[in-house]
Amino acid sequence: MGQWKDCRNLLVIRLDNMGDLIMNNAALQEIKHQMPSCKITLLASKMAIPIIPYLGTIDDYIQYDAPWMKLTEQDSAASTEALIHVIKALHFDGCLIFNVYSQNPMAAIFLAYMAGIPKRAAYMRENPYALLTDWVPDQEPLFQVQHQIIRDLGLLTHLGISSHTNRLPTLKMPDHPCSLRLAAPLSHYIILNYDVSEEKRRIPVEIAQELIQKLLDLHYPVLLVGKNDNDYLAACRKNIGSRQMFNLIGKTSIPNLLSLVKGARAVITVNTGLVHMACALKTPTLVLYAQTNPQHIPWSQESTFILYPVSAGKRSKNSINIFVDQQHTQAEYTPFTVDTILEKFSELLLRFDRRETEIQEGNQLH
Repeated sequence: MGQWKDCRNLLVIRLDNMGDLIMNNAALQEIKHQMPSCKITLLASKMAIPIIPYLGTIDDYIQYDAPWMKLTEQDSAASTEALIHVIKALHFDGCLIFNVYSQNPMAAIFLAYMAGIPKRAAYMRENPYALLTDWVPDQEPLFQVQHQIIRDLGLLTHLGISSHTNRLPTLKMPDHPCSLRLAAPLSHYIILNYDVSEEKRRIPVEIAQELIQKLLDLHYPVLLVGKNDNDYLAACRKNIGSRQMFNLIGKTSIPNLLSLVKGARAVITVNTGLVHMACALKTPTLVLYAQTNPQHIPWSQESTFILYPVSAGKRSKNSINIFVDQQHTQAEYTPFTVDTILEKFSELLLRFDRRETEIQEGNQLH
């Protein structure tokens, strides 16, 4: 059947959200580097597709909102059957299925099997027998927990595609700069994001309000971003009146957001896709990280995070996630106050500035 590096028409299945796809780009970049003649087609959700033009690795894509994934929209049985015929007609010679350890990949594996793709590889805890040609027994999270980026690159190592596990994902900048019109040109602004898809990741309104006000008191222009405005986000900025606070919630396209993040002094955000966008652009990033998947902590040198617990009634009912949560102890949590957030933020900027100075001095010596 040949080696994986012989593939010339590869289907990559990554069915979750934008942040997951950005992290997955490290593996996609490595595939492009090792297999430059291979066409990569991505099967992805509607929520992830907007970032594809900025990955620099995808030749084509197919939208599919899998009914076994937690997405805002889901395809029907009929459209899934039609998808199998579409995939068959494209004559892929290999399929790589990437997943988070708490996601069961069996449905995606079966999809590739029914489409007749001759080489199929994925992580899975149970033996899939003939459904996969290359089964990688999943050690996570029972025996280890790796960052998602390392996990994705590890799949390529198992398949002999690449032995490099230290690559970090990057993003391409848009061809045209940010077109948003602000009241005045800004510098040293902070991007602040409280918008998140899951309510359990929201921080208390009181802390959100106080953090905005204290950043303004420190003379930072604050740009509030998010996908859609709502009552919670309105409450977070209630009674804060300042010309240096700009409400851009629901007003930024992906190109706008990339440009704004690239030019920011720093980003402060809850754990959502913006984390991985900022990490990929090497912008200093502080994440207010609700204890969810430890595979997704910020991963760039320019980032840090504060971990805080999710209330008992909002925690995942997935038994694998419950198992991982039980490995954490209260000793790991930093007191979640605005003072501790600002202290962590100050340390982040100091570390970033010191590294930038060292780089500049090193360049002058050469």
